[in-house]
Amino acid sequence: MSLYKTELQNKALKFKKNLQNSGIDISFGDNSFRDYLLILEISKDGKSQGKISMYYKPSKNTFSIKKQIANTETEKQIDDIWDNLNGSSVYSADSGIYEAFVDGSYIGGVTGYGTVIFLGDEIKAKLSGTIADTEFRQFGGELRSVIEALKWCAENGVSTVRINYDYEGIEKFSTGVWQAKTNLSKNYVDFLRKINIKIEWRHIKSHTGNSKNDIADKLAKEAALNSKAT
Repeated sequence: MSLYKTELQNKALKFKKNLQNSGIDISFGDNSFRDYLLILEISKDGKSQGKISMYYKPSKNTFSIKKQIANTETEKQIDDIWDNLNGSSVYSADSGIYEAFVDGSYIGGVTGYGTVIFLGDEIKAKLSGTIADTEFRQFGGELRSVIEALKWCAENGVSTVRINYDYEGIEKFSTGVWQAKTNLSKNYVDFLRKINIKIEWRHIKSHTGNSKNDIADKLAKEAALNSKAT
């Protein structure tokens, strides 16, 4: 028996139920399982749409997906349903509340940051770059990504934003649960205190297949890699 077959099967069945409400079906059999992995066949209106690889990470009890879907509309539906299933759906555009997904990366001595900002399902901005302070590696990039997101919001008249993050310090430094002791964290907290924007915080576990968080992760990695290349 493949390792963690039961966990993968239970998650897939929940996923299947949610997908069926949008006319999308998934199928799998005993030969679809591998250790930590389940291959799902995707179809819509009786036509094959591609495959999804669902992974399970027991150390964190998290699931992630990688998609091979030919139809972009179907892929978008799958992303939304997966995010909803994992409790990370976004506010509607009508709410007026923006969503910022933030991330940091440290590659080869370079720290990058990445931010993608949404209103509903529409991307309003992609921001990325590198920072000189590499002492705290990707965590420095994580904090900078929030600062850049809030700067963009201030410049574009955004009054309320939800920051979606995976590094706990992003919220805990802000709320005082973690005491800011370094110049990096002190400057971060000072910036948050001065910014005149209402901030909501939401923790999203890393590497869980959240498509919007994956964009921020990619931006941060590309920024670090491109700087390293030059």
